[in-house]
Amino acid sequence: MTTEELCKIRRIILLSRIGCIVAKMSELFRISLTDALDVFYRSDTCRRFHDEKTGLYLYGDLYIIDELEIELLGAKGDSELRSILFQSLSIDEQISEVEKFRRFLMDNVSFLDPQPMSI
Repeated sequence: MTTEELCKIRRIILLSRIGCIVAKMSELFRISLTDALDVFYRSDTCRRFHDEKTGLYLYGDLYIIDELEIELLGAKGDSELRSILFQSLSIDEQISEVEKFRRFLMDNVSFLDPQPMSI
């Protein structure tokens, strides 16, 4: 197989994965497929997904959605994308998502740490 053929195959696989990710985002966040696609393509997570050096494309769809959620809940998150993503969630659900992110940041559990903090 030529390099060009391998690039085409990789592109087809990535586009298929993006379709799965966007469909799952639409379901999880109760937003339209168009909005989910817009949020994903405008995110830094999407840029990292397309960058082979990051290896993000090797991870599962739900992990990638979690990365996107962390990006949008974090300080660097685009407020317009964040509003699209969370527009259909009730206030209690939005607070739950923010609280989940805060707990993630406070846990400080490192996979490289031989003795992670106890729960």
